[in-house]
Amino acid sequence: MKSYVPIAILSIAVFLETYTSTYLLYDGKNIPLVCIAYFVSGIVIGLVPMFPISNQMITSSNTLRLFNRINCLALVLFFIGVSSFFIWHFIDTLNIIHLDYHYSDNLPQIKVMCQRFLHCEKIYAPIQEIWNGKKSPYMPLMWLPFSVAEFWGIDMRWTCAVFILVGIFFVFRTVSPRYGFHPFLILLPLISLSYLFSFISVRNREIVGITEESIVIGFYLFMCYALVRNNPWLIGLALACCLLSRFVLFFWAPVYIVYVFLHESKSKAITISLVSFLIIAIVFLIPFGFSDPKYFLNIPSDYHVGVDTAWNSSYENGVYYGNALGYAKWFDISQIQLLHNMQIIVAAILPVILLIIFHLLKNRITLNKQFWSFCSLKICLVFFYNMLEVPYYYLFFTSTFFSYAVLFAYLRLYDFNNDSQLKTNSPVEAGNGNRSKLVRSALVF
Repeated sequence: MKSYVPIAILSIAVFLETYTSTYLLYDGKNIPLVCIAYFVSGIVIGLVPMFPISNQMITSSNTLRLFNRINCLALVLFFIGVSSFFIWHFIDTLNIIHLDYHYSDNLPQIKVMCQRFLHCEKIYAPIQEIWNGKKSPYMPLMWLPFSVAEFWGIDMRWTCAVFILVGIFFVFRTVSPRYGFHPFLILLPLISLSYLFSFISVRNREIVGITEESIVIGFYLFMCYALVRNNPWLIGLALACCLLSRFVLFFWAPVYIVYVFLHESKSKAITISLVSFLIIAIVFLIPFGFSDPKYFLNIPSDYHVGVDTAWNSSYENGVYYGNALGYAKWFDISQIQLLHNMQIIVAAILPVILLIIFHLLKNRITLNKQFWSFCSLKICLVFFYNMLEVPYYYLFFTSTFFSYAVLFAYLRLYDFNNDSQLKTNSPVEAGNGNRSKLVRSALVF
């Protein structure tokens, strides 16, 4: 493929995914078509990075220096600008939207859990203040980050803002430290990202105003950064953070470990597994899981109690969830269990299928080996969220934000400062040679 064709397709797909899940969906027109476009664009994002690009060199050192300066300035100014815009409107959000469990019980539950944690009380117990004994389903790393704000006595939603912005910072850090690619390549991604921030800052303030999804978004963007750095300790940490926030990675994680064991390094796979297990044991199993396993085993059944109520409240014009993303609109309320079973089955077998396909094709066609983890995770996210039995709108933003991490990681292949990146077809290996000193001198996480 010509060098700029893959990145152009990927950029357009990311923009389409963003636009269909925000402004087009809110327009309320042709919703089924919008949902299909959202799903297809997500699959495209998960496939394009697997294909290599043809070599294309720029020999002029003056051109390289110009590209470096333009790209560096553009990314820095964009981050400062979008952060300022986001924080400015976020402060308004705090004043406009007040936490009320009658409207949304997500953050009120987490607030009680943080208070219990700070007062050394039993955390996982029915919350009498909410729905006369609501059992909180949140894993430790979903509520623990909010405890800092609770300790300082500030609005806990500042945690959401911090996680979003730090996550975007990680996205920008996935590209080469010298930004040696054509400046035009980041134009559409930055425009698309500005649309996304404008939407969550102004059009739909509830994303950061009443939900905890920013925590999940931050963890998944950190996961992509860890994969780019190719550091097993960092990957193990990120994997544990994702698993201890939402269960989306539950089936993908072991298959990823198998992939690393078979196609990368046995020692790397062992290190990732041990680091993840130790963190999960220290943060969850030892303090909570082993002491009351029945509580956590009953979370899925407790969740299903309110599913019928949620579906009935979404019924409009003869359709359930007619204005929502996902497949639920094509199911009847009597088919909820069928949709749920399909989601679990697909989530379990899809990573295995993707690994088998990669194993069969890797010696037949040229693939970007290091992108299997990004692409397989993205495809799994697309299917998982589109098959949600209760497709709450805010849940889809994790997959949408993750697309930008994939896109900026793919930009590493277009770094003209180091031609070895194009030859290795890897977003990681090329960064370990000629630029090692530069990377060590750059900001380290």
